[in-house]
Amino acid sequence: MNNKLKSMVKALSEVFEGEPWYGESVMRKLENVPYVIGYKTCIPESHSVSQIVGHLIAWKNFAAEKLKNNKEYSIKMDTEQDWPEIKIESQEEWEALKRELVAAQSRIYEALNEKKNDAFLSEKVPGKEYDFEYLLRGVLQHDIYHLGQIGLIESQLKNKEVDSGVFKA
Repeated sequence: MNNKLKSMVKALSEVFEGEPWYGESVMRKLENVPYVIGYKTCIPESHSVSQIVGHLIAWKNFAAEKLKNNKEYSIKMDTEQDWPEIKIESQEEWEALKRELVAAQSRIYEALNEKKNDAFLSEKVPGKEYDFEYLLRGVLQHDIYHLGQIGLIESQLKNKEVDSGVFKA
């Protein structure tokens, strides 16, 4: 694995489970979200944290499939596949959803570990008009974007649920 690829893997890991400079990683943030708000939204038309996690899983699976050169794999935007309807009703379901997210991220790492050098980063993604470097940067940006949404939902619901005991002081 060459330097550019190593750097990409490091960045993916830092954003997902590490210590990024801007604050909490995806998994650190999700560790602090109580399961009882996982399916709640701030406004009726918005997505819940669990739906966002399902969305992240969908697109991580997309990236992993493309890294394995699966030309046929696709996700249609704004569908159940893109935004799955997920309702979390127990701590066990919440933990299972987070494990599914970790597994999806791991599939990306596994696919990247099979790559031997940086040259593949400039190859076109099967069935797309962009290259693998663009795809992987997109995964990073996607995580950060939705991490911000999760943080906003958490802070809004924390204010609403302050007296419920859901959030520990």
